[in-house]
Amino acid sequence: MVAPDVRPASARPFGRFWLAVDLPSTAVLTLAAIGLAALVIFDLSLPLAFNDDWMYAWSVRQLVAGHGLHSFPESTALALVQVVWGAVFSLGHADQRLLRLSVVPYVALTGWCSYWLARRLGADRFWALVAGTTLLAMPLFMANATTFMSDNVYVGLVMAIALTALTWITGGRWRWLCVALLVLAPLQRQLGIALVPAVTLGLLLWKRPSWSRSDSLALAAIWTLPVAAVVVAGRLVVSEPLYSVVGTWNLSIVGHAIFPLPAMLGLALIPFGAALAFRRAAPGRESGWSVASAAVGVVGAIGCLVDLAQFGMTFPGNVLSPLGFTAILSGAKPPIFSGLVFRALEIAAVTTFVLLFILRRRWWTPRAVGADALVLVLISASQLLPLLVVNLFVYDRYFLPLIAPLVPLVAVVATRALHQRAARSWAVAAIAAGLALYVVGEQDYLAWQAARDRAALLAYQTTPAVEVQAGFEANAVYVELPAYQRSGRADLFAILGPTRPRITLLFASASDPRPGVSYSSLASGRIVLAHPSPQP
Repeated sequence: MVAPDVRPASARPFGRFWLAVDLPSTAVLTLAAIGLAALVIFDLSLPLAFNDDWMYAWSVRQLVAGHGLHSFPESTALALVQVVWGAVFSLGHADQRLLRLSVVPYVALTGWCSYWLARRLGADRFWALVAGTTLLAMPLFMANATTFMSDNVYVGLVMAIALTALTWITGGRWRWLCVALLVLAPLQRQLGIALVPAVTLGLLLWKRPSWSRSDSLALAAIWTLPVAAVVVAGRLVVSEPLYSVVGTWNLSIVGHAIFPLPAMLGLALIPFGAALAFRRAAPGRESGWSVASAAVGVVGAIGCLVDLAQFGMTFPGNVLSPLGFTAILSGAKPPIFSGLVFRALEIAAVTTFVLLFILRRRWWTPRAVGADALVLVLISASQLLPLLVVNLFVYDRYFLPLIAPLVPLVAVVATRALHQRAARSWAVAAIAAGLALYVVGEQDYLAWQAARDRAALLAYQTTPAVEVQAGFEANAVYVELPAYQRSGRADLFAILGPTRPRITLLFASASDPRPGVSYSSLASGRIVLAHPSPQP
């Protein structure tokens, strides 16, 4: 037998061979850069309000005009962090495009924290990069990021809290940064208060052997400062809340929070689908934890079927639907996503959830997951609990802060999967496909929003704006906000519109002969001006 030649050891392959070995990581980084670039380009497109962001833009304008911090009465989120940051970022110019652009750093923060959390938990570099890029490949997350809404800023804060809390628990560092972030989170969205008990439980369970006086002081701070900040802000900033999203509790509230969860979580984790399928079975027997995990998977799958039968899709809607992004105007909009594509997306999402909780159920035990990962589970669970008491609506974007902390944990599971080449190829392809869906959906969204704005202005030339049902954003910008500025009273006109409109803006096909404005996208259509039928 001839012994093989002895070759010098190398910490890293180099030259063309290194490029070939690292190609998947390079592909993920490239896709992440493309996603951020697309986000910036779309942010700078139209100076129009998108979804609810007209409320927060109004708050920024009040601040830069010297009127102080104020929340619009229709807003359910304080959003003070993004309002102050938006005023600073835009240098006092509250242009809708600059305000949208101010969300980009929080999107980058979310990805950066996801990457480092995955690395701390034990994921290799590739799967940590996938963790950092996963939400960039989620059409729901990116569509919402292309607004000045409160959700993505809040998700960035949640992920920063997860990273600083884990660093505090394991090494005693960044504790006061964690305290500061825990103060900011409920000032952005009030449900951030739920993060306090999650971090506290993590500290009490896993920090005790190295507890210090500074930990006691910081713990006292997180139980007093966030609550005090929210109480003071609520009294000073919110003068006339129009409604409360929390009311009388009943069992149906649990259903509308739980049933969409599998599809939402699975949608975010699609890039990890192949790795979950190729993961080795965990050693040992079934336990109470694994049975509970399987039960969650079964209940989740049943919930998806219930939603499918009731609503025609497994996603709860508002932002993501076959019609496109936040297509809430009435009429017959040409769908931007074909039925086949959207159904495939739903199947991939539900399949990923089932793989995670049923096929890989034995990995969902405290021993298999580890203490560090359980901190992320606690933070994620803290964001589910508030949804169980919301009695008005639970939209798809509400699940983002619940999903984000779990992504780094799943990256660790993917690191130990068999058939890494196939699993990594799937991850890269899934990220690319998710970005493609975002670009396709967003170009359509911008096209019809521009047409709707022109159609609203066309209708206002012949009819008073208060008698035109122009859709949510136009009703808000052209009627409700000016009326509130004059009277100091808000009346939900943006949502309800006029009782008996003389003109109603509707989606229509590109060939519709009614007067209106056409828009060009990959699914072109028209926004038409419809008049009520004459009464007999």
